[in-house]
Amino acid sequence: MRITRLALRDVRRYRELEIPLSPGLTIVHGPNEAGKTTIQRAIELALTRKVTSGGADMDALRPWDAGDGPARPEIALTFEVEDEERGLRQGSLEKVFRGAKGTVRLELDGEVITDPTLADQALAELTGIPSEAFFRSTASVRHQELADLDRDEAVLRDRLQASISGA
Repeated sequence: MRITRLALRDVRRYRELEIPLSPGLTIVHGPNEAGKTTIQRAIELALTRKVTSGGADMDALRPWDAGDGPARPEIALTFEVEDEERGLRQGSLEKVFRGAKGTVRLELDGEVITDPTLADQALAELTGIPSEAFFRSTASVRHQELADLDRDEAVLRDRLQASISGA
């Protein structure tokens, strides 16, 4: 699965954000508190978290300026899946995290899934990512992991490859 667009609403510092993603490796960088981890967390939630989830970690994702308002995270993405049998397939995912009232809409090849459990099963099959813990172990390399490495391109590339492969 390759994500081609990510849209956030009411997630931490972002009231609204839309990011088109180009083919290839995407690197998100910026100063502290720029929202890099929020973008990573949003992708993680979209791909692995049930929309009916609640709890303190979900409350921590509320917009910083929301006060006591009802704002809860909404994450949408469009994606492509390369399938040997069917070729390039287009899809979209929308998750609105509202606790027991959360909603999901997963569309692929004109088929729509709105049942949260079925959508999460389909996403796990499409991505090969079975859980949040798995996503966290393979999907990113944090700055501190690279801080002690030589700035040699080959060393950095090897470290990124090791992260991607779960080593």
